[in-house]
Amino acid sequence: IFFSGMSALDVGGIPCLIREIYYAPPCPQEVAALFEVALTYHNTSHYEASVSTYLAAQDLWERELTGEYAESELPTPSPLPTEATIFLRLAMGSVFESAGVDEQALSQYLDAKNLALGQLPPKHPFIATVNSAIGTVYAHLAQFDLAADHFLKALDLREQVLGPKHVDTGLVLNNIGVCLHCLDRTADALQMYQRAHEVFKLHFALEHPRFVTIRRNIERAKRCYLKNSMFTLPPHKPLKAPYPPGAINSRAYMNKLTKSKK
Repeated sequence: IFFSGMSALDVGGIPCLIREIYYAPPCPQEVAALFEVALTYHNTSHYEASVSTYLAAQDLWERELTGEYAESELPTPSPLPTEATIFLRLAMGSVFESAGVDEQALSQYLDAKNLALGQLPPKHPFIATVNSAIGTVYAHLAQFDLAADHFLKALDLREQVLGPKHVDTGLVLNNIGVCLHCLDRTADALQMYQRAHEVFKLHFALEHPRFVTIRRNIERAKRCYLKNSMFTLPPHKPLKAPYPPGAINSRAYMNKLTKSKK
């Protein structure tokens, strides 16, 4: 097979994952303002400042819930809502992921998963979200089988809860395709990419980053699939000459051929 010594990535290029976007649950205004600051730090690559601001927001929210600012002299401690704690783990994990500290990101995401599985209903959307987040880290670590397992769990839940045409379902379809692509299963990857493409074209304009990403992933997979589907020609074997070079006089030989034709 043509390019048999090369992987899908060597031939078609590296496909792109699409990362999750995390939305903060309802919270006090001061806490929401800190979340905005933390996100700005994240988007401008000030990762340490972003994590510190998320921790400050968590501390402020916890102090408000425990009644530190209430008039009662004996406030009753109250922990953060489960969804708030999961959001903070996901948000800080995303910062670590952007900073390239995948081990720290994975630790945050696994904490979020344990909270989600232990304290949320079985079909809560956060369970799909944390599985998808874990999948992205495993993909960064080139553990594509593990990544695909987590993306498939997220896909199964999102198809049940959100439906097969939801934009977040399309995100996971793309990421499953990336894992299959990186495992040299380009035909299967193309199927996933095409499904994601069908979802995204319902929601996004042609120039939207997600739509551009899925189109490029499809192009990469097609290049790889087509090149790996080509066959090499058998090696060329020149015909053996009836006489070794220089064995006969060329003019005499041509005269002989001319006479024989007459």
